Amino acid sequence: MLKNSFFVVLASLSAALSQVAHTPLVGGKHYSFLGAAMYEHKTGAERLIDLTRVIEPTDANDPRKFVVHIHDALEEIPGKVRPKDEWYVMSDVELMNHVGTHIEAPFHCLRQGADLAQIPVSQLAGETLILDLRKAEAEGGVTLEQVQAAVEKAGGIRRDDIVFCQMGTTGYFSTPALQWLVARGMKLMGVDSGGVELAYDKTHANVNHLVLFRANIPLIENLANLDQLTQSRVRVYALPVPVKGLDAFPLRVIAVES
Repeated sequence: MLKNSFFVVLASLSAALSQVAHTPLVGGKHYSFLGAAMYEHKTGAERLIDLTRVIEPTDANDPRKFVVHIHDALEEIPGKVRPKDEWYVMSDVELMNHVGTHIEAPFHCLRQGADLAQIPVSQLAGETLILDLRKAEAEGGVTLEQVQAAVEKAGGIRRDDIVFCQMGTTGYFSTPALQWLVARGMKLMGVDSGGVELAYDKTHANVNHLVLFRANIPLIENLANLDQLTQSRVRVYALPVPVKGLDAFPLRVIAVES
């Protein structure tokens, strides 16, 4: 079923692209978010939701830079002449790889951890539990009890679930909360905040990242549109480019509601 739905997702992306809306983020910057698209599937109506932030190019001095250099593609082909008014370009892209909606592989914090090319495809697609933690406030991060309550409200977690979390003013987790999710057998985690790390930790010891990465669980940060989901359990496809020796990269994340 996952295989069939994946091809339906790919075929439906062009329809979703027409539903772009602009949403402001922290710092006054704007990113474009794709809205939800409806399509008919042979098993009935399914709903396609893009959970990805659209990246807008920046200048070279931006700390989260994504610089696009467009040049004439015919520069790569000696002896060819471009007809008048024909548009034929190629681009060089210079970026900080932790930008927009991006996935972090264990290699991000573990020298011997899996890089992007070593994450199995089976870990990047599947049943996904959506946790609503918008009202979970705590000085030391979202607590174990708050996570357990959200899991119970969402219908329970299963081994090999993907877990996506809609965060509130407390945009990170207590370490026991993450340890509990790992022990339940989740295979991939995602948040719509900028990360899961302890906000009060001044050492940047990556305590929470390591809870995930030592269990070989990748992390997706800066998800979008989780508030557009109407079900607590959906199918998700989160597919990065498999680059050897790279710790993180932007990716496209799609949810399908049945």
